[in-house]
Amino acid sequence: MTDQRAARIIDVNINRLTEGLRVVEDVVRLALEDRRLLVGVRKLRTQVGRDVRVLRRQVIPGRKSETDLGRGDGFDRARRRSLEDVLLANFKRAEESARVLEEVLKVTEPGLAGRFKTLRFRLYDLEREALAASDEARARPSSNDEIPKLD
Repeated sequence: MTDQRAARIIDVNINRLTEGLRVVEDVVRLALEDRRLLVGVRKLRTQVGRDVRVLRRQVIPGRKSETDLGRGDGFDRARRRSLEDVLLANFKRAEESARVLEEVLKVTEPGLAGRFKTLRFRLYDLEREALAASDEARARPSSNDEIPKLD
């Protein structure tokens, strides 16, 4: 990849996307305990891993994390009040990263851009399903007759 500025944008957004999906997967698996949704998230995360494998090798050499303006403590200070907040924030993180990748790849790797558009819309669907699963988890009693909360 010849444009190092674009490479850095791609690198940061690959990281955001994969990190966000990992958080989503863990919340779905361990808090929502929704097997069907977990399978969907894992499939998506596996597909993303395949889609970004070649890109990662191209963009990592241009990484400048030590001078990244977003590295400081004050850059990302959003508060989370519940696991549902964590879940939804990380869906948004992944969706936004997919959109950035889609747009930048139109310039650098046009053949890959469409994959990230498809991914983004799949994330929208999974987010809706996860929110419904969160509502269901709150409504169902656990084995000790307490209502599980994501808070």
